[in-house]
Amino acid sequence: MGIAIMLNNFFHDFAVALLAACVLVFWIIERQVPALAIQDLRRLYARLSRVTVACWIFLALAGAVRSWGYREYEWLPAAGRGQVVALVIKHLLLVTLIGFGLAAQWRIRRRLRRERP
Repeated sequence: MGIAIMLNNFFHDFAVALLAACVLVFWIIERQVPALAIQDLRRLYARLSRVTVACWIFLALAGAVRSWGYREYEWLPAAGRGQVVALVIKHLLLVTLIGFGLAAQWRIRRRLRRERP
């Protein structure tokens, strides 16, 4: 069971990194390349959106497993309750990063809806 939890946690971390990369790309596209050809933007948006949704689904499932096994497999007694504060700060930073990227994704989606073929 320990190996399964460990692998789940590795893939959970990978999904977080992939999600962060996707929303960063959304932000870069939305900020830096407003003149991108609409057909290229549609294709890129569709692909990145699929990956983003898959990451969210996997994060929900793997996050539940990770939370369930945290106390037994990841808790560091030497860090004590301080690790709870560190986890909260980490998650606040990640939520902020993801929030900026999702806002960019929604602005791109609005642009695509305004410029329907």
